[in-house]
Amino acid sequence: MAQVSYDAFADVYDALMADVDYDAWADYLQEFLQQAPRRVRRVTEAGCGTGSISLRLAARGYEVTATDLSPEMLAVGAERAREAGVHIRFARQDVGALELGRCDALVCACDVLNYLPPERLSAVFSRAFAGLARGGVLLFDLSSPSKLRGTLAGQVYYEDLDDLSYFWRNTWADDPPRVEMDLTFFLRRGDLYERRDERQVQYVHETAEVLRLLSAAGFSAAAYAFGTHLPPGEETDRIFFAAYKPAEAPNF
Repeated sequence: MAQVSYDAFADVYDALMADVDYDAWADYLQEFLQQAPRRVRRVTEAGCGTGSISLRLAARGYEVTATDLSPEMLAVGAERAREAGVHIRFARQDVGALELGRCDALVCACDVLNYLPPERLSAVFSRAFAGLARGGVLLFDLSSPSKLRGTLAGQVYYEDLDDLSYFWRNTWADDPPRVEMDLTFFLRRGDLYERRDERQVQYVHETAEVLRLLSAAGFSAAAYAFGTHLPPGEETDRIFFAAYKPAEAPNF
């Protein structure tokens, strides 16, 4: 798998995600956290980026540990937490090699698991199951196969903002099915622009196979059209998964 650290992306991530309603996203996550068989207090967010979800969960009273592979992302998140006056433990960790410790919930928001190839999902789900307390919950979303194939593949995006310009080219590839994203950013530094390049890869994960792997790991899981409690349809762009560890499971 291509190593995606988002180091070049950290400076511009929040600008590109400015239209995301993180408050509504956190509200949606909380609905499922509250449905867990146990009372959720300790939450780990894997692939936290600059901490937008973790900040909101911490503000709702959860004890949050936020992890990411990118030191730059973690530094931005830690500074934002200090400014907001909330306590979050930040740690560098690859979502593909999770070490949860004791926690009640694991959250992977905004396509995090799309960056893992299909053959790595089973190990991630098994690690999550082992690390969660009895009655804990794994919550994550995926860009759907139809979005990757029909919306993102083959597209070129560009934008010219006051302090940032970017070009984003997506290429479809097979075996395994994926979208390879080549991004070039120009960041204003005084009177000059600094160029940064980044390559990201998002893999297709079929909903039925994801649910099968979750079940094989021991979870009771369901899939939803993101933002709803309805099953996903053929054209759903983002699919949300809620996977609960049974209260009588043998761990913890």
